[in-house]
Amino acid sequence: MRGLAEPPSRPHGRAVSAILATSDESFRNRVLERLLAAGYDDLEVAELPNALTDLLRDSKETLVIVGGTWPDPQAFLRIAVNAGALPLVLLESSALEAEGEALAMGARAALQSDIPGSSLAAALAAVDAGLIVLEPSARALLLSANRDRFTPAPANSVAEPPTPTVDAPAPSLRTGRPLTSREREILSLVASGTSNKGIARVLSVSANTVKFHLAAVFDKLNAATRAEAVAEAIRRGELSL
Repeated sequence: MRGLAEPPSRPHGRAVSAILATSDESFRNRVLERLLAAGYDDLEVAELPNALTDLLRDSKETLVIVGGTWPDPQAFLRIAVNAGALPLVLLESSALEAEGEALAMGARAALQSDIPGSSLAAALAAVDAGLIVLEPSARALLLSANRDRFTPAPANSVAEPPTPTVDAPAPSLRTGRPLTSREREILSLVASGTSNKGIARVLSVSANTVKFHLAAVFDKLNAATRAEAVAEAIRRGELSL
């Protein structure tokens, strides 16, 4: 597939591949306009879920921008997550429930669709570096959900069953998400005793990029140390030594 034009501030000279995946023509045109204005002048477009599946078949860790009015983007998001891509969701609706659901499904970012082009470009770069990007409203929702999760209930209270669409788990609490190929590559080097700087040299990336990936690995594996991450990855079948 064609490579996406690299923004001027993009570090390390690595080209980013990206796909805009949506069946909403109006949404697609508006987002394309912002991407072009931000310097992303060569990217793939998938108008149907099957087209996205085909584009991702031979791609690894591709940035995938999906969006529209929730829950319409779910099919594209599910395909992107299952393929090990890096999905960013742009929502037409401002409902907090939609942001929470998108993050719970594995989105690396959940943002409003009217985000300026420069901010969208920055969000794509952050997601590509391994970060989770949230709207302030979604951040508040997740913090509230985590606080409620770990706050003991009064002695005489009756616990209410969780509501998945509102009590969305924070990215660090989601389990069962597979590691990306890059994350497995880094964790394999960790298992061999290679330092962050050594990993950076082997992969020709910065030490900060290695840290970003390791933070994502720790989140997915619910690990606090490098040894725990390696052990859990082996237990899950994500890593073999």
